[in-house]
Amino acid sequence: MIIQVPGGPNISLILPSVYSLLQILALTGLGFLLSRYWGWSREFFGGLNRFLVKIVLPLYFFVKISQTDPADLRASLLFPLAAAVALVFGVCTSWLLVSLLPMSGRDRRVSIAMAGFGNSGIIPLMLIEILPVTLPRVAERFGTAAPTLFVGAYLLFLTPMLWSFGNYLVSGKQHKLRLKELVTPPLIGIMAGFLFLIPPLQDLLLNPTLPFFHVHSALAMLGRGAYPLILVCLGSMIAGLRGRVRKDHLMVAASVAGIRFLLLPALFFAAYYLFLRKMDLPGEVIWVLFLETHLPPATSLVVMARSETQSLVSFGLLFTYLCYMVVLPIYLLLFLSLPGLF
Repeated sequence: MIIQVPGGPNISLILPSVYSLLQILALTGLGFLLSRYWGWSREFFGGLNRFLVKIVLPLYFFVKISQTDPADLRASLLFPLAAAVALVFGVCTSWLLVSLLPMSGRDRRVSIAMAGFGNSGIIPLMLIEILPVTLPRVAERFGTAAPTLFVGAYLLFLTPMLWSFGNYLVSGKQHKLRLKELVTPPLIGIMAGFLFLIPPLQDLLLNPTLPFFHVHSALAMLGRGAYPLILVCLGSMIAGLRGRVRKDHLMVAASVAGIRFLLLPALFFAAYYLFLRKMDLPGEVIWVLFLETHLPPATSLVVMARSETQSLVSFGLLFTYLCYMVVLPIYLLLFLSLPGLF
């Protein structure tokens, strides 16, 4: 029996949503404990993270996107535009907010960067893979292939902007951009996946009578094991964050959390009720738009930070990721209860 509260979320969704969160917390907590208390070195996790980001994640993107229905390409064109809208919204609202607060110019730039750039690759992909395990409705309605394609299309715009404009905001200086900073390994995997959506090339990969099919299947097995390890690495990264609780740091973190966990979600839900639900879009499009507007800041920002902003960025990331663990199940329940979604 399914219990429904009038005007509220389906009660049958609450436990599966909580179980999904517990999976995330367990794996992230394992990485945190291994790094902070059980003596596993930062060098080990650094090497594992490089392997995942430079090898496994690009291969995952390539495999998932290359096996997607080419008919989904048309819908994917929406996502670079969606990334631009979310970035402009986050940057502009943050600029308006921090201009009213007693912050230094350096703190304002960091706040704007953290509000504008979310963790738009790892976390959406992780949720796309994990949530269907405990939420069959998500698996049946959205699947994993098309959402991965849409996340890839979103990153085609956001990744170069992160390593150019985002880098400038956090580091406070301009430097000559190198191609390898803008075209990251995951971006190469995304572009290769899009290339192999061309029917003759896709047929080479997906024809079981050809050897390429079996290589493709082996790469898919490698990608399926990536997400538990990515969560463990995320936990180790959180364990390595250092930042004293200072009034100015707390002000920056709270302003970022307000934009990323209140204003951006409000933008999504307003857009859904005003026009998205009337546009006859595929459910996978709505799903990925939801994921991309409910995210903590990009962890890459801590790599870009200079010594004088390192503590501020670290504290901001720690604060917002803890907040994310609280708000994620709430927003997930609200999303799954949207009228017309299922």
